[in-house]
Amino acid sequence: MNKQNEKIYSSLMSRIAIAMMINQGALLVLATALGYAETLFIKIFNNSLLLDAIFRTGECAVYFASFTIPVVIFNFMNKNADREIYEPLESEKASVFKSLVIFFIGLGAITLTAYVNFYLVNIFGDYSDFTQEYFWNVELDHAYQVVIYFIYAAIIPAVVEELLFRKTVCGALTVYGKTTAVLISAVLFALMHANIEQLLYTFVAGLFLGWLYVESKNIIYPILLHFINNGISALGDIIYEKCSPSVYNGYSSATELVIWAAMGIALLVFLIDILKSKSFIHPLRLKPDENGEEVAPLTMSERMRGFFSPAMVIFIIYSVATMIFYVFLSTQLG
Repeated sequence: MNKQNEKIYSSLMSRIAIAMMINQGALLVLATALGYAETLFIKIFNNSLLLDAIFRTGECAVYFASFTIPVVIFNFMNKNADREIYEPLESEKASVFKSLVIFFIGLGAITLTAYVNFYLVNIFGDYSDFTQEYFWNVELDHAYQVVIYFIYAAIIPAVVEELLFRKTVCGALTVYGKTTAVLISAVLFALMHANIEQLLYTFVAGLFLGWLYVESKNIIYPILLHFINNGISALGDIIYEKCSPSVYNGYSSATELVIWAAMGIALLVFLIDILKSKSFIHPLRLKPDENGEEVAPLTMSERMRGFFSPAMVIFIIYSVATMIFYVFLSTQLG
């Protein structure tokens, strides 16, 4: 019996890890360069609204470039790389209705995880104020600052993060099964944020964004889910800063009510569909080989072994070290 190639899988994981390290490296280098340039220009020309607008726009450009560069490089590396010849049987693309059901389940689950995350942070300690104040000086005094902040916090991450983690990483891994693709892309998505506080939240978000992508086979759906999730939070920040507490509380209550209602309806529809089909998780089945014989997928141990390629181990160590570093700084300076 023929079988999927473990070496090809391990090589793919190495290319994905390289893309992850390029993402982190580009973000660090470009953000640092922009910070030095801003300091220099302020010393020369003094601070002004025009200069502030330019460098806030520059932050958007840095974030955009840090995610699009690794996508381009990964696709270039993939062009001449060996590819797995034994692919899964074609699965049906989810209908718009089913995609929307998954969409609203995901939105509710991500919101619920945010609350769980909040309570866990309160129990085990909080260092996010330090990291946010140190790295992101958010001011919303002027209209252009509000607009740029919303673009930076909601629009750009939704587009570029989904292109990297769902379209590129998850898409490349679907040949080894939807479950493998979703799990690995979610783990890397969580590690990329390098924030121990957000580890659970970003992992769960990655799971539902990945599930939505592999079922719909359309990157627009996870981009929209990511945008709405981030947009609700960013708009809440703006309302909190610019409006009265009663307006903010009203906004929070209204959005929560809509999210919980939509999630409840979507869950009901989803459960009815499962009861009708009497199945939820389908085992990975591959296309027969050229002789019509059955092909075996990689075993779980082979997938785990291939995942921990040298490049991936380096990326994981870097991400964990970054999280520990932030915690250490918060204890020293908080």
